[in-house]
Amino acid sequence: MRIFIFLIFISLAASGLSAQDLSKELDNNTAFYEGEKVSYIISPPDDFVMVEHEAEVDGYAFAFIPDGEKYDSASVRIGVNIFRIKEGMEQKITLEDVIHEDTTALREHFGETLIVYEVDSIITKSYFPIRNLYLNDTTRFIPNVMMSYLRGGNEILIFGLTIDLDYPRFMAEQIYTDCLKKIKVLVKGKLETG
Repeated sequence: MRIFIFLIFISLAASGLSAQDLSKELDNNTAFYEGEKVSYIISPPDDFVMVEHEAEVDGYAFAFIPDGEKYDSASVRIGVNIFRIKEGMEQKITLEDVIHEDTTALREHFGETLIVYEVDSIITKSYFPIRNLYLNDTTRFIPNVMMSYLRGGNEILIFGLTIDLDYPRFMAEQIYTDCLKKIKVLVKGKLETG
């Protein structure tokens, strides 16, 4: 037990988080995913809650929606999917491949009028870059606003921002960007003994 507590303390110290900082940020709406080489702490935007079961129907691991709203009618949704790469396949499956497959699928779904372009990367709280795609269609409303990709160790976290017709895109983009900036990626290390 003492070793476990010590390892938690070392992990927090190495990541620049104090136990007090961590307790402020972790609640039942914060997602924690332990990957093989890195772990992720994904906090919701202010006044948002995490939804799991309803989001799974749409293919997400979980989503964040405004507090007090229902998933199926939420004005804003931040969906998160975790694409796990099998050991030994890291070099064969690139982030470029995943982004290419996603953009191809989006164009097939929405049609030729869909505009997709990459915008500036967002840097997480722990200095990992997140690549971002902006989606638009000038001929009609589409609910998808942005897609983002974070490559950790053996995982690619894929984030999607969707809105309803009456929600201002610029407000949703700001909420989404702030959420991505708060992500913490904790690199696992080994303690030497002896």
